[in-house]
Amino acid sequence: MKKRYVFVAAVIAALCAFISACTPIEKEPLVIKESDKHIVITADSERVSITNDTTLLDYMNSLKQSGELEFEIANGMVVSVNGIANADPSYWMLYTSDADNANAAWGTAEYKGEKYGSAMFGAEKLKIKNGEIYIWVYQSFQA
Repeated sequence: MKKRYVFVAAVIAALCAFISACTPIEKEPLVIKESDKHIVITADSERVSITNDTTLLDYMNSLKQSGELEFEIANGMVVSVNGIANADPSYWMLYTSDADNANAAWGTAEYKGEKYGSAMFGAEKLKIKNGEIYIWVYQSFQA
């Protein structure tokens, strides 16, 4: 009988270790400071007509045409914003307030007390919504 309890306890301990190893640990959000290299875009339908098909790239192109934003895209990725280019190990990452198009796969960011998820799509495919916030942050991924 005693062996049975020891066996059950060992199985339970192993199961607990397995579950904790498989459960993702939420990382602390990146806290964006004013000194960080970042661009905040608030989608505004008064500025650009926003339909169900309007992408962040469409909106960014309108900002580019008016001289308010400079950026470059290569192979579907934003590789430079306002003259600051991706350079290993630093890259432009996109976060958004749009909960339908964000998750924590690439982490989260906090800006002015609000939490933003990493965008699930790039600028070319991300459908924007009026009033939502899109933040480009130049981040370093050093180990």
